[in-house]
Amino acid sequence: MKESQLVELIDGALEVADSASQKVLEIYHSEGVKFESKQDGSPVTEADIASHQILNTGLVKLNNNIPILSEEGNDDAKQDESLFWLIDPLDGTKEFINKNGEFTVNIALIEQGAPILGIVFSPAVEENFYGAINIGAFKIKGTERTNILPNKQKEDECLVTLSKSHKSKEDEWFIDECKKRFGVVHEIPTGSSLKLCKVAEGKADIYSRLGPTYQWDIAAGQAVVESAGGVVNDLSGNPLSYKFDPELKNPHFYCAGDKEFLWLDLFKEN
Repeated sequence: MKESQLVELIDGALEVADSASQKVLEIYHSEGVKFESKQDGSPVTEADIASHQILNTGLVKLNNNIPILSEEGNDDAKQDESLFWLIDPLDGTKEFINKNGEFTVNIALIEQGAPILGIVFSPAVEENFYGAINIGAFKIKGTERTNILPNKQKEDECLVTLSKSHKSKEDEWFIDECKKRFGVVHEIPTGSSLKLCKVAEGKADIYSRLGPTYQWDIAAGQAVVESAGGVVNDLSGNPLSYKFDPELKNPHFYCAGDKEFLWLDLFKEN
């Protein structure tokens, strides 16, 4: 996609994300949020469904030639398409249910398997992020919009962000590896795709995920990170790809701000 075409999509996609986010926030502040469990045991709420409907309607109006693949269902959108939207209507449903605020609405535009535009809106935290390849990455807070950049890695200190909902044994292993390498490690528990955004804006150095994730969980955040100048790579050092996969799952990966640092050395024993 030409840069001029991408620029034309950004403002419209931001408006769609904002509409979905405001609906999610309205439900978040309502009494007695209802939720059910999917077949895989993960929760789904009325906010997931409402956001899904708003995103679908808005993105189709924006460009009805771009198919949509959503966590909440778009079976007619196949990932062998060269260009498609990949959306997570409510990332961090557990954070939503537990009322800690760190949930997001995610929109990614995928071209030839790579995320070229990502939007991560966090309405309860009131921090929104977006990034587009060759254009840059930005944070929106209130009426202020600022360019964001990741950190240059320090030799004697590491800021590690990890899940706010749970700390896995893999997280503990990785933190121990970081302590061996850096000495000083600061843990930054964060919910949903905001972990990737923490790296993109320089408030964390690295986020490792050594457990299961789905493609819609990560794509938007990856676009923000890569647009800012960071990386989201698998444990072979390759960027996560969003080409067709019947299970729609990601491999284990790490998200880092300093792409020149030898992060793979930390994973050599895992």
